[in-house]
Amino acid sequence: MIYLTSFNMKIESVFKDNLDDAAPSLKFTTVWQQHQKTGKNRFSFKKMVAVPVAALVSLVVLLMVGFSFAAIKDKTDYPFVNDTSVIGLWESVDLLDQPGQFVPGKNHSEDPLFLKQLVFYKDGGMLMAVNKGNAKLSPTQYTWTKGMVLDKQAKTNSKYDIKEINGTTYMFFEWKCGDYTYFHMEPPYFVLKKVNDKDYSDYQMTAKSDKIDYPFVNDPQLLGSWKSVDFVPAIEEFKPGTKLTPGELFLTRFDIAENGKIGGMTSQKEIPDDLLTWTKGLIIEKKGKVASKYEIKEIDGDTYLFYEWKNGNYIYSGMQPDYYVLKKVK
Repeated sequence: MIYLTSFNMKIESVFKDNLDDAAPSLKFTTVWQQHQKTGKNRFSFKKMVAVPVAALVSLVVLLMVGFSFAAIKDKTDYPFVNDTSVIGLWESVDLLDQPGQFVPGKNHSEDPLFLKQLVFYKDGGMLMAVNKGNAKLSPTQYTWTKGMVLDKQAKTNSKYDIKEINGTTYMFFEWKCGDYTYFHMEPPYFVLKKVNDKDYSDYQMTAKSDKIDYPFVNDPQLLGSWKSVDFVPAIEEFKPGTKLTPGELFLTRFDIAENGKIGGMTSQKEIPDDLLTWTKGLIIEKKGKVASKYEIKEIDGDTYLFYEWKNGNYIYSGMQPDYYVLKKVK
């Protein structure tokens, strides 16, 4: 369940022996050397599961020999069924391949656990804290019904199972992130220990807010239509022609007009005309009180917009924002 040199050597050996004979356009050794240099920082789901780098290398090699995976989409339209035993705060204690591996007091994962805490509150609401930024509880897209945690945006349905072990209540929670959705890997299990039975429906979160009262300054470069092509942790990680974040992107398009007007689309709906505004160097959401920086760069003859994505992780947990990359289309 950890990044091991010996595991990398095994993956290298298996892929090299079995895939170089397929005569791809690049030999495996070339791909592997690139992975050794950059793989650790080029995968958007890093540290969320046991071996994300191996999954990325798997995908690259399979694409070279003419194969691809279709994204898994679980059924998520379940009615809400109450479960009083799940209400409260849960704290992560381990990450396992299978629930049967769990031994109370023994930690199988040598890396810090990405998921720190989960809160289940009445009527299907949830909060989450992750091992990034200030690790504070913050809103999440997850909802729950009895026995399941649902992510309607990512189309995942993760089972949870509650057990009493030596007088302590534990939850075994399937962790279905991108490795499951895009690479068809079996999900690992977070083990969480119950901390309390409180209902956090009225939990007051401290929201971070930016200065938003900027005068309008024109920026002719920004005007036009922009199509999302990637989502990256840092601007320098974007490589034209490659996609760091697989699958459908949530923000799909910006249409930017004169005098600070912005429209566009997400994967779910049209962006309201009055939600965002802009001034030179910033895209502002007045309701959420966030001012996101943008940069425009010319790369290989194309124009790209790098837009800070200040979502709940930034507002409530103090995390550094990632970037949407949008390509100018007209």
